[in-house]
Amino acid sequence: MKKKLLILTCSVLVAGQSLLPASVKAGVKEQEELTVVIDEINKKNEELDAPIDSIDRFCYNYKNSKPKVTKKDNSLMWEDYDRKNILLKFTVYAAKKEVHWLFRLLRSQYGLYTYYGGDAKFEKAEKLILKDVGSKGMISAKKYQKLLHKHLGFITDEHLAIGEQIFGTDVRLFSNETEHYIKSGEKYFSKDDPQNAIVEINGKQPEKYLKRAIDENGRLTYYPYARLKQKEDICSYILKYENGDTKSISLKPAKYSYKKDLDRMYGYDKYDNAGYVEINEAFMEEDFPKERKRLLKDVSDMKKQENLIIDLRNNPGGDGTLVDEWFYRYTGKQLLPNYSTLRIRPVWISDAKELREMDAFADETGLEKSGKYYYRQYPGHQYLENGDRQIFVLTSAHTCSAAEAMTDALKNIENTVVIGTNTGGVLLNMANYSMAMPYSGLLLQFGEAMQYFDPSYFQESYGLEPDIYLTGKNLNKRLETFFELYVDGLN
Repeated sequence: MKKKLLILTCSVLVAGQSLLPASVKAGVKEQEELTVVIDEINKKNEELDAPIDSIDRFCYNYKNSKPKVTKKDNSLMWEDYDRKNILLKFTVYAAKKEVHWLFRLLRSQYGLYTYYGGDAKFEKAEKLILKDVGSKGMISAKKYQKLLHKHLGFITDEHLAIGEQIFGTDVRLFSNETEHYIKSGEKYFSKDDPQNAIVEINGKQPEKYLKRAIDENGRLTYYPYARLKQKEDICSYILKYENGDTKSISLKPAKYSYKKDLDRMYGYDKYDNAGYVEINEAFMEEDFPKERKRLLKDVSDMKKQENLIIDLRNNPGGDGTLVDEWFYRYTGKQLLPNYSTLRIRPVWISDAKELREMDAFADETGLEKSGKYYYRQYPGHQYLENGDRQIFVLTSAHTCSAAEAMTDALKNIENTVVIGTNTGGVLLNMANYSMAMPYSGLLLQFGEAMQYFDPSYFQESYGLEPDIYLTGKNLNKRLETFFELYVDGLN
């Protein structure tokens, strides 16, 4: 009895966070405003597609005489696959052998080898590393790892790692929430000066920086945002107005919180006309069979919800096939993502049975075969009607990899609104393999695929941009108030 009373009288708690208000009727004006916003988002998402230019230029010419992975390399790679001990020091001779091994592997199997400059870039890096390693004596694993990262610094693949250290770019989100901005037609104005349009910000169109956001009272507004590779904690922007006036504003690192201690890996909570889905990993069958099964089973009910909230804020990724399965069950259509795929056939697959299995997998996932590559070129335009149903996707910088793939997939469904911050930007490749490097014992994590996006839509480390930003203090309260004000009947 106590439990029932608690459920009836308390605010809805989702994974320890109050997200949905008690039953209320949203304001008519606010509902109309959100309808206009969703129409604008729909028009933008309806144009999404994979880049139309060919991905052939990212295929490597394997017929040349450059050193590639050998049979001996294959056996060496898997010999110490699970080895955990990292040598504090080892001989320069061993280090040089490992460098040659690493670059043969990258040339043969790394999915972004040509994307990041091919032989011209990687051969130069190899020579510099060998030079800095030295000619005799010992080298510490710490110094060795530092040299590898230094000379391979042109790579910004967040899935590539050597010695637990990834190759991504340190990018931060900057904002300023002290002043509100409004949009009227195609023009932007400061809220305290609604007659004088902003024509430029730092010489760029205002929409480059002014983004729709949820303010401290849960209402829609515009704040300036910038996703920057910058160590300093402040940056200045000059606003130029229609009457010739200028104004300087400062942006600082945006604040946003997420729940680190998870109460559950997966949850689906139903209310009168809404469903809340919490997915804290793209569940692999072998690791989370129960969660994966429950999630896919619940899709039939998710389809009935007028408002579906999908929380990916704490989802670091996992199995991308889960995204495909969820999408098919929700829409009845095979997912055509907004990127082209290029994938190298694993060089260590040698027997006929394994080759047939790999070919069958490629066929099942819609990949075509060409020499040593599998590919999906120009997936094709996909934008699916969703009736009166609305989907709200919650993201953060901790939304990565397969969770970003799900965010991308949901944009192919009408009436989908992404709320939060830019995703983590970990989607250009995938981490197919992890192993201990043969001489140093350092971890090597890499993938043999490329997912090619239009750079105006997605860039590694910069992520996918939300439709509505949510940063600052009291984020859960602001989100709750937003739903209360703008979405009718959430309870």
